[in-house]
Amino acid sequence: MANTFYTAEQVAKVAVAMATQDSFLGALVNRNFENDLLGGGGKGRTVNVRVPSALIARSRGIDDVTTNIVLDSLTETTVPVSLGEHIYNAVGLSEGDLTLNLEDFSKQVLAPQVDAVVESVEDEVAKALKSITLDTSIKWSDADPVKTFTAIRKELRKRGVPATNLNVVVGTDVYAALLDAKAITDASESGSTAALRDANVGKVRGFNIVESTRVDDGEIVAFHRDAFTLAVRAPIVPAGASFGQSISGGGYSLRYLRDYDVTKTIDRSMVSTFAGVAAMPLYKIERDHTAKTASVVEVPGGAALRMSISDAEPA
Repeated sequence: MANTFYTAEQVAKVAVAMATQDSFLGALVNRNFENDLLGGGGKGRTVNVRVPSALIARSRGIDDVTTNIVLDSLTETTVPVSLGEHIYNAVGLSEGDLTLNLEDFSKQVLAPQVDAVVESVEDEVAKALKSITLDTSIKWSDADPVKTFTAIRKELRKRGVPATNLNVVVGTDVYAALLDAKAITDASESGSTAALRDANVGKVRGFNIVESTRVDDGEIVAFHRDAFTLAVRAPIVPAGASFGQSISGGGYSLRYLRDYDVTKTIDRSMVSTFAGVAAMPLYKIERDHTAKTASVVEVPGGAALRMSISDAEPA
């Protein structure tokens, strides 16, 4: 497809404001396994995440010197996590583009390519969040929306989800309801550049509340950071590439390649990365102190909950 560029003499040097979707969801999920996935250290694209053993403490008399102690067995299981989409954008530039039309390669070519790849990674995270089974049991009240977050927190804590690193991604309608209820402070009024950049508008019932245009307007997605794993890794620069280097965009590692196809007299620019998102199961240890047994069981629903205020029971 042909590219159309305009020189400085043809148009004013004013960048048109582009409406883009929020790009910060990747910062809300676990990225601890990034070095083990997607070729990190030659380990391949699948990593086995350990599920710790479950043990139970035993007791014996203080003065008992005849009874043998009971030896328990350690049994670890693993959860295989396989990630790996090669996300890329490649463009071809004619000699006319390079010679006559392009004024700033970084701004006109490289920046849009990086933005396209980063947006795609963020979209993968959004898809993972929106794939959570919809819960319709929790009530919603426009007059007092905070009660909904109390109920969500209660449900997650009952499952054994830790009280720290709890996040909630909300749609614009939910965010507006929280603002009207004075439950949070608008980030645009806070004067905090960090709040504006991260879209972190405060806490409600222990949750970090984040507004996102990547979920439906009435959606609430509550989750622990470890409920999802994201891995992003720049592929290596091929030995045969005429030019290549690693770059970063949106907190992600990307690869940039550029070469010239003499058969078509075209310059090619490509930005890409390996990326993938996986939902992680939640486990808890159940102990029977009478039978002296301990087992690791998977928790139904995991460490995430998704609801829609339009489908919720009225308060």
